[in-house]
Amino acid sequence: MFDQIFDMIRQSGQSTVMDNDQVPNEHNEDVLKEAHNAVVSGLENVKDTDQANGLFESVQSGSAQSNPAVQQISNNFMGSIMNKFGISSGAAASIAAALIPMVISKVVGRNNQQGGAGGFDLGGLLSGLTGGNAGSTNTTQSGGLGGTINSAGRKLGLDKDGDGDVDLRDLSKMF
Repeated sequence: MFDQIFDMIRQSGQSTVMDNDQVPNEHNEDVLKEAHNAVVSGLENVKDTDQANGLFESVQSGSAQSNPAVQQISNNFMGSIMNKFGISSGAAASIAAALIPMVISKVVGRNNQQGGAGGFDLGGLLSGLTGGNAGSTNTTQSGGLGGTINSAGRKLGLDKDGDGDVDLRDLSKMF
């Protein structure tokens, strides 16, 4: 699952990082790794149902960049690449604004370009990140935060194949 996130970052980061003159070529891979670390640790910090629902809904509405969790992930990523690689604040802000919301959107599934097969499951991802427990008493019996995300997706009518979860198979049926 973490490899899938890194693959999404690598695909999304081609023009944003690798083709960016303001990122020295010797740091391209490390900048992508920093994006991965920021996304994974940011998703690990989504600790309760309200945050998870807010993240899910902001991505579904196309406004991921305005979600507080996404903004925090972007800020952490910006600070990291500025400090570690000497990337200017303007370039770091531009990279973060282009890369982080896009990757979060792909993780959630709205703009996923991985195709309909393969079963990439946001609920499973978040459950894996949180060890099956959202770290809050505000979880569901069906798998902590992952169950909450799937439940929210079903309520929004996103379980298009009727199998009880929201995954890429559902996404493929939307288009």
